[in-house]
Amino acid sequence: MLTGHEHPDGDCLGSQVGLYHLLRGMGKSVRIVLPDAPLRNLDFLARHTPIEVFDPQVGLPLADVVILVDCAELSRLGDLRAPIVAARPTIGVVDHHVDSERGDGDSCFVDVDAAASGELVHRLYERFRQPLTAAAAEGLFVALVADTGWFKYSNTDARVFALASRLLEHGVDAAAIYDQLHRRNDPESVAVLADGIARSRVAPGGRFGVIRLERALVDRAARIGLDLDQVMEPLRSVAGMEVVAMLKEVGVERVKVSWRASGDVDVQAIARSFGGGGHKKAAGATVTGSLDPVGERVAAAVQRAVDGLAPSRGGGGPS
Repeated sequence: MLTGHEHPDGDCLGSQVGLYHLLRGMGKSVRIVLPDAPLRNLDFLARHTPIEVFDPQVGLPLADVVILVDCAELSRLGDLRAPIVAARPTIGVVDHHVDSERGDGDSCFVDVDAAASGELVHRLYERFRQPLTAAAAEGLFVALVADTGWFKYSNTDARVFALASRLLEHGVDAAAIYDQLHRRNDPESVAVLADGIARSRVAPGGRFGVIRLERALVDRAARIGLDLDQVMEPLRSVAGMEVVAMLKEVGVERVKVSWRASGDVDVQAIARSFGGGGHKKAAGATVTGSLDPVGERVAAAVQRAVDGLAPSRGGGGPS
Protein backbone atom coordinates (compact mmCIF):
# COMPACT_ATOMS: atom_id res chain seq x y z
CA MET A 1 0.00 0.00 0.00
CA LEU A 2 1.29 3.44 -0.95
CA THR A 3 0.25 6.51 0.97
CA GLY A 4 1.45 9.98 1.93
CA HIS A 5 0.77 12.97 4.11
CA GLU A 6 -2.61 14.63 4.66
CA HIS A 7 -3.68 17.10 1.97
CA PRO A 8 -1.39 15.56 -0.66
CA ASP A 9 0.37 17.96 -2.99
CA GLY A 10 1.71 17.30 -6.45
CA ASP A 11 4.97 15.74 -5.30
CA CYS A 12 3.24 13.46 -2.79
CA LEU A 13 0.59 12.16 -5.19
CA GLY A 14 2.65 12.26 -8.39
CA SER A 15 5.41 10.25 -6.73
CA GLN A 16 2.89 7.66 -5.56
CA VAL A 17 1.58 7.36 -9.11
CA GLY A 18 5.10 6.78 -10.42
CA LEU A 19 5.88 4.23 -7.69
CA TYR A 20 2.56 2.44 -8.28
CA HIS A 21 3.41 1.73 -11.91
CA LEU A 22 6.97 0.71 -11.03
CA LEU A 23 5.78 -1.89 -8.52
CA ARG A 24 3.00 -3.12 -10.80
CA GLY A 25 5.60 -3.63 -13.51
CA MET A 26 7.56 -5.76 -11.06
CA GLY A 27 4.55 -8.00 -10.45
CA LYS A 28 3.48 -6.55 -7.12
CA SER A 29 -0.08 -6.07 -5.92
CA VAL A 30 -0.33 -2.36 -5.14
CA ARG A 31 -2.95 0.11 -3.95
CA ILE A 32 -2.72 3.85 -3.40
CA VAL A 33 -4.75 4.89 -0.34
CA LEU A 34 -4.75 8.55 0.70
CA PRO A 35 -5.64 9.99 4.13
CA ASP A 36 -7.97 12.46 2.39
CA ALA A 37 -8.93 13.53 -1.09
CA PRO A 38 -6.44 15.58 -3.14
CA LEU A 39 -7.31 18.99 -4.53
CA ARG A 40 -9.36 19.01 -7.72
CA ASN A 41 -6.38 20.14 -9.82
CA LEU A 42 -4.72 16.76 -9.24
CA ASP A 43 -7.71 14.54 -10.01
CA PHE A 44 -6.60 14.07 -13.63
CA LEU A 45 -3.96 11.61 -12.39
CA ALA A 46 -6.78 9.17 -11.61
CA ARG A 47 -7.45 8.78 -15.35
CA HIS A 48 -4.80 6.09 -15.56
CA THR A 49 -4.06 5.20 -11.92
CA PRO A 50 -6.54 3.94 -9.28
CA ILE A 51 -6.43 6.33 -6.33
CA GLU A 52 -8.45 5.58 -3.21
CA VAL A 53 -9.31 7.73 -0.21
CA PHE A 54 -9.32 5.98 3.16
CA ASP A 55 -12.78 5.16 4.47
CA PRO A 56 -12.82 4.25 8.19
CA GLN A 57 -16.03 2.32 7.61
CA VAL A 58 -14.28 0.05 5.09
CA GLY A 59 -10.99 -0.16 6.93
CA LEU A 60 -7.41 -0.62 5.84
CA PRO A 61 -6.52 -2.87 2.89
CA LEU A 62 -4.42 -5.89 3.77
CA ALA A 63 -0.80 -5.07 3.02
CA ASP A 64 2.53 -6.64 3.92
CA VAL A 65 4.29 -3.34 3.27
CA VAL A 66 3.13 0.26 3.61
CA ILE A 67 5.32 2.84 1.87
CA LEU A 68 5.14 6.45 3.03
CA VAL A 69 5.86 8.73 0.08
CA ASP A 70 6.97 12.34 0.60
CA CYS A 71 6.74 11.98 4.36
CA ALA A 72 8.32 9.81 7.03
CA GLU A 73 6.07 9.96 10.10
CA LEU A 74 2.86 8.04 10.65
CA SER A 75 1.61 11.05 12.60
CA ARG A 76 1.21 12.88 9.27
CA LEU A 77 -1.31 10.33 7.94
CA GLY A 78 -4.38 11.58 9.79
CA ASP A 79 -7.01 8.86 10.26
CA LEU A 80 -4.76 6.34 8.52
CA ARG A 81 -2.25 6.33 11.35
CA ALA A 82 -4.15 4.25 13.90
CA PRO A 83 -5.13 1.34 11.61
CA ILE A 84 -1.60 1.15 10.18
CA VAL A 85 -0.10 1.01 13.66
CA ALA A 86 -2.60 -1.71 14.60
CA ALA A 87 -1.84 -3.75 11.45
CA ARG A 88 1.95 -3.59 12.09
CA PRO A 89 3.12 -3.87 8.46
CA THR A 90 6.69 -3.24 7.36
CA ILE A 91 7.03 0.50 6.83
CA GLY A 92 9.03 1.90 3.94
CA VAL A 93 9.86 5.57 3.35
CA VAL A 94 10.66 7.38 0.10
CA ASP A 95 11.27 11.03 0.92
CA HIS A 96 13.52 14.05 0.47
CA HIS A 97 12.80 16.01 3.65
CA VAL A 98 15.38 16.69 6.34
CA ASP A 99 15.63 13.97 9.04
CA SER A 100 13.28 11.60 7.20
CA GLU A 101 15.66 8.73 7.89
CA ARG A 102 14.77 9.24 11.57
CA GLY A 103 11.05 8.78 10.99
CA ASP A 104 8.91 5.66 11.28
CA GLY A 105 10.37 3.72 8.38
CA ASP A 106 11.81 0.24 8.83
CA SER A 107 13.57 0.84 5.52
CA CYS A 108 14.22 4.30 4.12
CA PHE A 109 15.25 5.74 0.77
CA VAL A 110 16.02 9.37 1.60
CA ASP A 111 18.03 12.08 -0.13
CA VAL A 112 17.57 15.64 1.10
CA ASP A 113 19.39 16.94 -1.98
CA ALA A 114 16.72 15.57 -4.32
CA ALA A 115 14.48 18.27 -5.73
CA ALA A 116 11.38 16.13 -5.21
CA SER A 117 10.38 12.71 -3.95
CA GLY A 118 9.52 12.00 -7.58
CA GLU A 119 13.22 12.25 -8.41
CA LEU A 120 13.88 9.39 -5.98
CA VAL A 121 11.15 7.28 -7.56
CA HIS A 122 12.78 7.80 -10.94
CA ARG A 123 16.06 6.54 -9.49
CA LEU A 124 14.22 3.38 -8.46
CA TYR A 125 13.17 2.84 -12.08
CA GLU A 126 16.84 3.01 -13.04
CA ARG A 127 17.93 0.81 -10.14
CA PHE A 128 15.45 -1.95 -10.98
CA ARG A 129 15.79 -1.42 -14.73
CA GLN A 130 12.08 -1.00 -15.24
CA PRO A 131 10.64 0.76 -18.31
CA LEU A 132 9.02 4.11 -17.63
CA THR A 133 5.39 4.14 -18.77
CA ALA A 134 3.59 7.24 -20.00
CA ALA A 135 1.36 7.21 -16.89
CA ALA A 136 4.37 7.00 -14.57
CA ALA A 137 6.18 9.76 -16.47
CA GLU A 138 3.18 12.04 -16.08
CA GLY A 139 3.03 11.43 -12.34
CA LEU A 140 6.75 12.06 -11.90
CA PHE A 141 6.58 15.24 -13.99
CA VAL A 142 3.77 16.52 -11.74
CA ALA A 143 5.97 15.72 -8.72
CA LEU A 144 8.92 17.56 -10.23
CA VAL A 145 7.11 20.74 -11.23
CA ALA A 146 5.26 20.85 -7.90
CA ASP A 147 8.41 20.98 -5.80
CA THR A 148 10.47 23.15 -8.14
CA GLY A 149 7.68 25.68 -8.73
CA TRP A 150 7.76 24.96 -12.45
CA PHE A 151 11.57 25.19 -12.40
CA LYS A 152 11.80 28.60 -10.72
CA TYR A 153 12.94 27.57 -7.20
CA SER A 154 16.58 27.35 -6.19
CA ASN A 155 16.45 23.53 -6.12
CA THR A 156 16.20 23.58 -9.92
CA ASP A 157 19.54 22.42 -11.28
CA ALA A 158 20.92 20.60 -14.32
CA ARG A 159 19.80 17.26 -12.86
CA VAL A 160 16.21 18.52 -12.65
CA PHE A 161 16.18 19.68 -16.27
CA ALA A 162 17.74 16.42 -17.42
CA LEU A 163 15.02 14.45 -15.65
CA ALA A 164 12.31 16.71 -17.07
CA SER A 165 13.70 16.11 -20.54
CA ARG A 166 13.59 12.34 -20.08
CA LEU A 167 10.00 12.52 -18.87
CA LEU A 168 8.99 14.61 -21.88
CA GLU A 169 10.53 11.97 -24.11
CA HIS A 170 8.04 9.50 -22.61
CA GLY A 171 5.04 11.44 -23.83
CA VAL A 172 4.45 14.03 -21.10
CA ASP A 173 2.51 17.04 -22.38
CA ALA A 174 3.84 19.88 -20.23
CA ALA A 175 1.34 22.46 -21.48
CA ALA A 176 -1.62 20.16 -20.79
CA ILE A 177 -0.34 19.44 -17.29
CA TYR A 178 0.07 23.15 -16.60
CA ASP A 179 -3.53 23.71 -17.64
CA GLN A 180 -4.72 20.88 -15.40
CA LEU A 181 -2.80 22.20 -12.41
CA HIS A 182 -3.33 25.93 -12.76
CA ARG A 183 -6.22 26.73 -15.09
CA ARG A 184 -9.14 24.81 -13.62
CA ASN A 185 -10.01 27.03 -10.67
CA ASP A 186 -13.58 27.56 -9.57
CA PRO A 187 -14.99 31.03 -10.42
CA GLU A 188 -15.17 31.77 -6.69
CA SER A 189 -11.42 31.33 -6.43
CA VAL A 190 -10.81 34.93 -7.51
CA ALA A 191 -12.72 36.25 -4.50
CA VAL A 192 -11.11 33.74 -2.14
CA LEU A 193 -7.61 34.64 -3.33
CA ALA A 194 -8.40 38.35 -3.04
CA ASP A 195 -9.63 37.88 0.53
CA GLY A 196 -6.52 35.90 1.38
CA ILE A 197 -4.16 38.47 -0.11
CA ALA A 198 -5.99 41.20 1.81
CA ARG A 199 -4.90 39.45 5.01
CA SER A 200 -1.22 39.83 4.12
CA ARG A 201 0.93 42.00 6.34
CA VAL A 202 4.49 43.15 5.66
CA ALA A 203 6.71 43.62 8.70
CA PRO A 204 8.51 46.93 9.25
CA GLY A 205 11.57 46.95 7.08
CA GLY A 206 9.89 44.82 4.41
CA ARG A 207 12.00 41.70 4.96
CA PHE A 208 9.22 39.29 5.90
CA GLY A 209 5.47 38.99 5.68
CA VAL A 210 2.76 37.08 7.55
CA ILE A 211 -0.65 35.98 6.28
CA ARG A 212 -3.35 34.87 8.74
CA LEU A 213 -6.32 33.01 7.29
CA GLU A 214 -9.37 32.34 9.46
CA ARG A 215 -11.18 29.01 9.42
CA ALA A 216 -14.08 30.38 7.35
CA LEU A 217 -11.75 31.35 4.50
CA VAL A 218 -9.84 28.07 4.73
CA ASP A 219 -13.14 26.19 4.52
CA ARG A 220 -14.24 28.23 1.50
CA ALA A 221 -11.02 27.32 -0.27
CA ALA A 222 -11.42 23.65 0.62
CA ARG A 223 -14.99 23.61 -0.68
CA ILE A 224 -13.88 24.77 -4.14
CA GLY A 225 -10.64 22.76 -4.13
CA LEU A 226 -8.35 25.79 -4.14
CA ASP A 227 -4.70 25.58 -3.08
CA LEU A 228 -4.21 28.53 -0.74
CA ASP A 229 -0.44 28.49 -1.23
CA GLN A 230 -1.16 30.81 -4.15
CA VAL A 231 -1.92 33.55 -1.62
CA MET A 232 1.78 33.68 -0.72
CA GLU A 233 3.04 34.56 -4.18
CA PRO A 234 2.31 38.33 -4.21
CA LEU A 235 4.24 38.79 -0.97
CA ARG A 236 7.07 36.60 -2.21
CA SER A 237 7.42 38.84 -5.28
CA VAL A 238 8.23 41.93 -3.19
CA ALA A 239 11.87 43.08 -3.50
CA GLY A 240 13.88 42.31 -0.38
CA MET A 241 11.32 39.84 1.00
CA GLU A 242 13.24 37.10 2.83
CA VAL A 243 10.44 34.99 4.33
CA VAL A 244 6.68 34.66 4.00
CA ALA A 245 4.73 32.77 6.65
CA MET A 246 1.12 31.75 6.11
CA LEU A 247 -1.09 30.60 8.98
CA LYS A 248 -4.30 28.68 8.33
CA GLU A 249 -6.82 28.03 11.09
CA VAL A 250 -7.72 24.39 10.45
CA GLY A 251 -9.53 23.43 13.65
CA VAL A 252 -10.25 24.41 17.24
CA GLU A 253 -6.94 25.58 18.67
CA ARG A 254 -5.13 24.17 15.62
CA VAL A 255 -3.17 26.25 13.14
CA LYS A 256 -1.19 25.04 10.14
CA VAL A 257 1.83 27.20 9.36
CA SER A 258 3.77 27.28 6.08
CA TRP A 259 7.06 29.12 5.64
CA ARG A 260 8.72 30.01 2.34
CA ALA A 261 12.15 31.62 2.11
CA SER A 262 13.60 33.60 -0.77
CA GLY A 263 17.01 34.28 0.72
CA ASP A 264 19.29 32.73 3.34
CA VAL A 265 16.87 32.12 6.20
CA ASP A 266 16.61 28.43 7.12
CA VAL A 267 12.85 28.07 7.58
CA GLN A 268 13.24 24.35 8.29
CA ALA A 269 14.97 25.36 11.53
CA ILE A 270 12.09 27.69 12.37
CA ALA A 271 9.53 24.98 11.61
CA ARG A 272 11.42 22.49 13.77
CA SER A 273 11.10 24.86 16.75
CA PHE A 274 7.33 24.58 16.28
CA GLY A 275 7.39 20.78 15.97
CA GLY A 276 7.44 20.69 12.17
CA GLY A 277 10.03 20.31 9.45
CA GLY A 278 10.69 20.40 5.73
CA HIS A 279 13.44 22.04 3.68
CA LYS A 280 15.68 25.04 4.18
CA LYS A 281 13.48 27.20 1.96
CA ALA A 282 10.08 25.54 2.39
CA ALA A 283 8.76 24.10 5.64
CA GLY A 284 5.63 23.70 7.71
CA ALA A 285 4.18 22.78 11.08
CA THR A 286 0.82 22.30 12.77
CA VAL A 287 0.68 24.29 15.99
CA THR A 288 -1.72 24.08 18.91
CA GLY A 289 -3.27 27.43 19.75
CA SER A 290 -5.53 30.11 18.34
CA LEU A 291 -4.72 32.07 15.21
CA ASP A 292 -3.56 35.42 16.59
CA PRO A 293 -1.32 34.17 19.44
CA VAL A 294 0.29 31.60 17.14
CA GLY A 295 0.72 34.36 14.56
CA GLU A 296 2.58 36.51 17.06
CA ARG A 297 4.89 33.62 17.98
CA VAL A 298 5.57 32.88 14.31
CA ALA A 299 6.26 36.53 13.51
CA ALA A 300 8.69 36.78 16.45
CA ALA A 301 10.53 33.63 15.36
CA VAL A 302 10.85 34.86 11.78
CA GLN A 303 11.96 38.29 13.01
CA ARG A 304 14.78 36.70 15.00
CA ALA A 305 15.89 34.68 11.99
CA VAL A 306 15.81 37.69 9.66
CA ASP A 307 17.67 39.84 12.20
CA GLY A 308 20.51 37.33 12.03
CA LEU A 309 21.07 38.04 8.35
CA ALA A 310 23.20 40.71 6.76
CA PRO A 311 21.30 43.91 5.92
CA SER A 312 19.06 43.56 2.88
CA ARG A 313 20.28 44.93 -0.43
CA GLY A 314 16.77 45.22 -1.74
CA GLY A 315 16.60 42.13 -3.93
CA GLY A 316 14.87 38.87 -3.19
CA GLY A 317 16.92 35.77 -3.88
CA PRO A 318 15.72 32.68 -5.68
CA SER A 319 13.46 30.22 -3.89
